[in-house]
Amino acid sequence: MKKISGTMIPVAILFGTMVSICGQAAGEPPTAMVKYYEPEKIREAVPREPIPAEVRAQFLRPGELLAIQDKFAVAFQPVGTLEWHGRQNPIGCDSIKAERLCMETAQRIGGVVMPPIYFAADAYRDTGNGYGLGMDPVAGFQLPGSFYQIETELLKRFMLNACRNYLARGFRMVVIVSGHNPGLQQNLFDEICYMLKTPEGKEPVFFTMEYTAIEKGNPRRSGDHAGGYETSMMLHFHPDRVNSKANEGQKDPNLAISTNFPVEQATAEEGRIRLNLQVEGLSMLVRERYRRLP
Repeated sequence: MKKISGTMIPVAILFGTMVSICGQAAGEPPTAMVKYYEPEKIREAVPREPIPAEVRAQFLRPGELLAIQDKFAVAFQPVGTLEWHGRQNPIGCDSIKAERLCMETAQRIGGVVMPPIYFAADAYRDTGNGYGLGMDPVAGFQLPGSFYQIETELLKRFMLNACRNYLARGFRMVVIVSGHNPGLQQNLFDEICYMLKTPEGKEPVFFTMEYTAIEKGNPRRSGDHAGGYETSMMLHFHPDRVNSKANEGQKDPNLAISTNFPVEQATAEEGRIRLNLQVEGLSMLVRERYRRLP
């Protein structure tokens, strides 16, 4: 007998309770759990549910997730920042762009969208005001809201781990979409894709910037930092979070903005047009790469 909270419980009953928690019936020989995903066991244990309109992983039930994977086993991973994007835009601009593109693409062709990652690679440089990260040296001081700095090797290890997680549990492809666009980010994620490439040439992970999903040769296949392009995207996605008057009367109305598309010319309609082009382009890219998989 064993005493628990003042009650005497037979040891056999106690052990039986523990065994049932572990999923092993009393009297049966123990079975060692394997270290890999077992689709057939999953099929028996978790009934499929109808595919929902929702595509974000954190809102899916397991049966819905499995149904999506059965049809199109692609995980979309949006990557962005929490970073200064002008006085007028929310600091999550890059992640908002990437997540929305992933969501609308998944709703069109299938797949699951993982939660955005808000850390990214960027360059340290001196633009005449001393060395700093990203847009800080352009401003000449550390800008408020830029919380995305991370050691490049740490970000690489994190992303490799995330992609391996997805591929180990039912996904055949991972599509990484970045709304943060410096060259260092491109180089890092290209390296991650290469590291996950198989010796036989299978490429289960691929990367794109959000604006480069647009077909080559299109004049709208361009980005900026906090300028007319990104402000147009925010006006389309979340017009209530854009303050179009934020730069009025400021000594430097274009503080740490890099663009050939003036902020004053930004419109929600331009954002809508560009998003549609990006969704069309990314849908074609993903379908084509998915067909290449054995």
